[in-house]
This record gives sequence, C-alpha cells and structure tokens, in this order.
Amino acid sequence: MSAAMQASQQTWSSMLTRGRSGGRAQRAPLRPQAVAQNTSSSPKPSWAGDDLVSRLVNVVIDSPLFGVLKEGARNRIKQTAERRGVPWQQRVYELEHSQPHVQVFAIKEEIEDKELQYPAYYTRAFHGYDEGNLSWLAALEAEPATDVMALLPWAKAEAQLTGPAAQARLRSTTLTTIRKYAADRGLKEPRDILDAGCSVGICTRWLAGEYPSASVTGLDLSPYMLAAAAVGADAVPGASRRRRIAYRHSRLEASGLPSRSQDLVAVQFVIHECPADIISQMIQESKRLLRPGGVLAFVDINPNSATGRRMPPAVATLMKATEPWTDEYYFYPLEESMGKAGFKHVECSELDPRHRIILGHL
Repeated sequence: MSAAMQASQQTWSSMLTRGRSGGRAQRAPLRPQAVAQNTSSSPKPSWAGDDLVSRLVNVVIDSPLFGVLKEGARNRIKQTAERRGVPWQQRVYELEHSQPHVQVFAIKEEIEDKELQYPAYYTRAFHGYDEGNLSWLAALEAEPATDVMALLPWAKAEAQLTGPAAQARLRSTTLTTIRKYAADRGLKEPRDILDAGCSVGICTRWLAGEYPSASVTGLDLSPYMLAAAAVGADAVPGASRRRRIAYRHSRLEASGLPSRSQDLVAVQFVIHECPADIISQMIQESKRLLRPGGVLAFVDINPNSATGRRMPPAVATLMKATEPWTDEYYFYPLEESMGKAGFKHVECSELDPRHRIILGHL
C-alpha cells in the first residue's frame, strides 16, 4: 500500500496536532525589528511601529506570557465567531468528518513539493498555531476564521450580519473594484489568473466564478491548505469551473511559473504575514509573471483605517501576538514600491472600514 493510501485512511482527528513532515519547526524570536519611519501621510496606530505604546506591547509579547497571549487571541477570535453567528466548532467538526475529506491526505501527498525549502518567516508561530499554516488544524479552521475576518469591520454597525453575507460582501466588492480599475484603463479580460497565497481556496473560487473564461492557479506555501482547497473545489457548482482551478505548492516570491504567463495576480490577506523584504520580492515576482497590461492586486488590512487606530492597546497586544510581522507591514510603503517597480496608475481603495485594495498594472 502506498504512503498516500495509508495517509488517506487516517482520520482528521489523528492529524490535527501534527505539523510539517519532520517535526515542529523551531520558533524564531517573535518580534522583527520595527520600522520606525512612517512613510505614509496618514497616521498609523500608536501600537504599531516604534512608538512608546508599540514598544510596551512588544515587551509584553516577548515575555513569558506569550503562550497565554497566543491562546487568548485564538479564543477571542473563536468567541467572536460564535457570538456573531459563525458556528466555529460545528463548521470544523463538519469539515473534519465530511466524506470528501477522506481523500485529503492522498491529495496532500500528490500536491506537496517535497523539495521545497520553507523560508524562515513562514516556519515561525503565527495565527496562534505553533506550526503556523503548516498543520491540519490551521487548514480546518481557515474557513470560519475568514468569515470572522470579513465580519469584524461591521461588528458594531450591523449586528445581524452573518459570516457568509459578510464574506460575500467583501469578495464581491473586491472583484467589482478590480473590474472597474481594468475597465477604466481599457485592459483586457484576464485569461490566466494567479491567486497567490490562496489558503483553502476561498478567494480562488470567487475569482473562478467572476472570470468564467479564465484559468486560475491557486498558489500557497502550505500543502495542508492546498489539500483542503482542492477538496473544496469539488463542492463548487459546475465541473467546468472546478477543472479550471489548479493548485500549486510554491512561494510567490519565487513561484517557478513562466514569465509573462498571467494577466491578473491577486495577493489577498497575505502580506501582513510577511517581512518587508519578502513583500518587495513579491512585487518583483508579480512583475515578472504579468503580461503587458496585467494587473497586480493587493488586498489586506488597511494600516491607515480609523478602525485600526482606535483599537485598544490590550486588543492590539492579542492581535500582534499572532501576527509577528505587523510592524513591518504597517509601515511598508506599498504604493511607492509598486510605482518604483514599474506599475502604472497605482491606486488604493477602501473595501470596508478595515480593509483596502491596492491596484497597479504594467
């Protein structure tokens, strides 16, 4: 019996606490060097960067309290989910025991690049998981966690908003903004789309639905996430859409894809998890991958949002305990860097009170 077949017979429960093949990665010191210079005209939160409050927050995170903070952050997200109508525990249980997922272990074996060397920024603890995204638990919890992320901007204004409705609002607003940007500049409909950092394929399936004639590639560093994404693609109505999605185990900063092979590169909710030098490499790799007229779209947390600036330091401490690269992301000059790399008409638009999209084209 092959290793893939043996793996496919194991239950999700027996795999939840396992990390990458070869054991748990060593966790590097948590805090990166803060970027002290604010390159934006808009004020950043006092808990990000090199201000006094930020330093105090980082001291707490670097203390022996880190483990408690990490669990506190994860529990807060889960409690928010249950309180706002996202049945976190039920959804995880259903995913764990659903019939299609008996194939997920075999899919991981097929999709995983065993020669891939994981970069140091990716093997540290984040999102409350010791193995980061390199675990089955992270893959199982990604879907409800994404619903919470979409809900948070509307937590006070729309108490009755559900997770799926918030998710649909965020994705549809994102796609509408990309379409309008391309139409305003007379750019062609994309034939080939890269969803970089695709996680469990939520963004990938939305892209496939929006552009029914395009081929879509979902790329991610986690074979666990990719296996869950590939299984989830089977649930998408229409076999033609499912066949148009391919999943690739690789790094955006060094994708291995052919030059000028894409018309749209979408990087959604990825770069806040990356150090500044990796973000710069992602911009350059996206430029290499895009054809003339191709569009690069970054969707992520808006560092200049009023919602972020009002976040209490105690809440920020919990958030930063699970997001080790927050300071570098919040002060990274993304629009300026895209312009210097050769992208034209670089524009930033708000998607909701917490998130933004930055677009540029070649």
